[in-house]
Amino acid sequence: MMDLSICIPVYNVEPYLKRCLDSLFFQNLKGTFEVICVDDASTDNSLSILKNYQLKEPRLKIIELAERKKLSVVRSVGIHAALGRYVMLVDSDDWLQQGSLDSLLQKCIEIDADIVVYDYVVQDSSGNKVAHKPFGNEGFVSGNKSSVQKIFNGGSFCKIAKRNLLSNLLFNDTSINWGEDFLYNTEILLKAETIYLFPFAFYVYCTNHSSITFSIKKNENEMLEDRITSVDATVAILGKYSASDKLKLSLLNYHIYKFLVLLLRVDCKNCEINDKVELLTDCMRKLPLMTEYKYKMLCFCVKYPLYTLTYMGLFFDFRLSFDVFYKKYLKNE
Repeated sequence: MMDLSICIPVYNVEPYLKRCLDSLFFQNLKGTFEVICVDDASTDNSLSILKNYQLKEPRLKIIELAERKKLSVVRSVGIHAALGRYVMLVDSDDWLQQGSLDSLLQKCIEIDADIVVYDYVVQDSSGNKVAHKPFGNEGFVSGNKSSVQKIFNGGSFCKIAKRNLLSNLLFNDTSINWGEDFLYNTEILLKAETIYLFPFAFYVYCTNHSSITFSIKKNENEMLEDRITSVDATVAILGKYSASDKLKLSLLNYHIYKFLVLLLRVDCKNCEINDKVELLTDCMRKLPLMTEYKYKMLCFCVKYPLYTLTYMGLFFDFRLSFDVFYKKYLKNE
């Protein structure tokens, strides 16, 4: 069996794609691996770059989608095509540090965990390092999984999972762009029996402002629809796998935080947007451990924007709340 499959979704990443591929294929790896690039109907030269690269690198597999899909679908296509014992997800505008693959694969083989979580470096498009808090000490996760749930709120790019863990995931049936990392991570966290933390920065996460993550204002409708799907999928995942109340509470707080962030960023004066916000608010009521008091607080936030700022500042992120207040109410931006 092949040791490792690396799955990469590709959509209009012409400036970054070769850097990503070079960082993978120029590794010194004592093992076998494949790179599966799923082109999501790119309209730039991304597919041409892939095909030219494949001429010299047979370990590169290309899957072409005839029409644009959402990111969760593209990731699922790559995972389904994987042949390796382990599967790693990489974003096409990021890259790996030299020596990363061999260190990660040897650790996977040595400890035989269902999931190995590793650290990463955040870097902006100018090459400047951005502040990032490492996640702690090396070793197996013992006790309640809620102790590492916040690590699993982040990107799917910093986890290697056994391929057999990724079969029959509810995630594979979702179709979203925003929040797909969270759903994937939450489901594999709940499904895994063994998780190992390997706190070394093997991965470079690039803050690319042309990516889906940074295009919220252009896609408010789609983002709200994806948040509704994400909440529904979370309810389904928690219905399929056992989870402690502490972990359920952590997931609830994550969704409340994302709900408040959305309220701060979308234009609720737009009737269509406001209708979707109301649908999302009703959907939030389904989450396990959602109390009537918390639900009424969310409804209050929808009605009174300044209350959203207060709620966010007191319970979640004071800096974000202050920044929005300053720009929106003091500078009128």
